Amino acid sequence: MRLLTTGAALALAVQMAPAAVAAEAREAACGVSGANLDQRPNGQYFQQPVSIRTGPAWECRVFDTATTRNAVDYYCTTDGFTYLRTKTRVRGWVWNGYLVDGGTNVQCQG
Repeated sequence: MRLLTTGAALALAVQMAPAAVAAEAREAACGVSGANLDQRPNGQYFQQPVSIRTGPAWECRVFDTATTRNAVDYYCTTDGFTYLRTKTRVRGWVWNGYLVDGGTNVQCQG
């Protein structure tokens, strides 16, 4: 077994830091919500059945699904995802590519 010197261990930690910071940033994006900033009326905006996620990233957990029959209320968009509420009051994030007209163009604040 070979032990790292203090300098080698520190160098290894510095090299790994960007990946760890990026992973933490992705995790922080999950579990966030958006304000209801888009004032357009509710509508059937899904182009296909969709996964509803806990945050605006592919890494965020899928916790529900919706079909093209679900009416939705767009809230705001960030990072290519729209925060929305379905008629059954499920709130979550859906990738803009699955939404009619690419989702809302109203940016989330903050």
